[in-house]
Amino acid sequence: MVRTPLQVVAERTVLAELSPGDLAAPPRAPGGWAQVEGADYIPPEILGPKLEGRLGGGPIPDWAEGAPGAFRGDTTVCRVPDVWLLPRFGAVIDDTGRVFASTVGESLSWNPDLAALPFVERAGEARLFSPPVDAPRLAGAAVFMAKGGEFNYGHFLLDCLPALLAVEELGLTAESAPVAPPLKPWSRELLALAFPDLVVRETRARAVRLGEAVFSTAMDHYLHRPNVLLSRLRERIEAQSPAAGGGPRRVYISRRAWPMRVMVDEPVLEAALAARGFVIARAERLSVAEQIALVRDAEVVVGPTGAGLANALFVQPGARVIEIQPEIFTSWWLRDLVHLIGADWHGYFCPAPTDPGEVAWRYRIRRGFRWGYRLGTEGFLRFLDERL
Repeated sequence: MVRTPLQVVAERTVLAELSPGDLAAPPRAPGGWAQVEGADYIPPEILGPKLEGRLGGGPIPDWAEGAPGAFRGDTTVCRVPDVWLLPRFGAVIDDTGRVFASTVGESLSWNPDLAALPFVERAGEARLFSPPVDAPRLAGAAVFMAKGGEFNYGHFLLDCLPALLAVEELGLTAESAPVAPPLKPWSRELLALAFPDLVVRETRARAVRLGEAVFSTAMDHYLHRPNVLLSRLRERIEAQSPAAGGGPRRVYISRRAWPMRVMVDEPVLEAALAARGFVIARAERLSVAEQIALVRDAEVVVGPTGAGLANALFVQPGARVIEIQPEIFTSWWLRDLVHLIGADWHGYFCPAPTDPGEVAWRYRIRRGFRWGYRLGTEGFLRFLDERL
């Protein structure tokens, strides 16, 4: 049995830089990378006015006021010959034990140890990979499914699909069809909207031997540095979706079904919002097409930070998106997405966590529960009413 020591490597440090045209052209070997979208930076003097008067609650993190600016990352596509793919983790590993960083960034954010990957074991400080001799083999595959995308709607929409789009736009899916672990119904629906003519091979194999892997660095938390690639993805999905018109003007995206981060006063908030004409939406009960239709006509979309708000990608320019962020779970991902499409982001921050005893037992006993928080509905409603 071959036991190869693993090391995570940045693609640009170990692969040759090519032009997009050269990367897309045969022959396949020896592999390389090409930048397909350039980076950009929005300085504080431009970002600041977009945030002025749009923040409420507290404590408010520094980034929310625009001091660091905002980054639009570049996007790279890579081709690597003779590798192993661990489909459920997105990991691409070559025969020398190099683990390509963009393919495991999401996996390592959940468990920062390569020993969590299948066929990997600890040996002191080393992590040894022993691939199976009977693994299925493919001549080539487009790898796009990062670990979070397997179960998280937001990561699938905002990381995995842009990664596949970058590869597909270079024409690389013609010879290297996409491969993924078994997909959820909503994953298949999103794929059908974004790539109606593309067939994804689903596999339950824990490891697959590939003559070549093609993948994009967008697999690794692209939602934190979105660029115009995401705008093109939006256009594709909207082209296959029902036309806008007739939808609600005010929408609240509820998280009451999920135990991970529990807003203990969410039922009170929902009642108050319903009285203000909001449609209270449970995204998990809707098809993807219904979720898109729900927000496309909305003038105001409100919700706690989470995967359900990823559908803000489909609001119209000028729409207000009001995001509720508990103190220990703040991030700029939605702000930057909303600004990218020309909509208007507002952030309301609240302390967290609260005493676990304030969280209903039906959440605390469920797998995945982490903590609860209290919004403070009166303060939030004052903030909201000023924006309606």
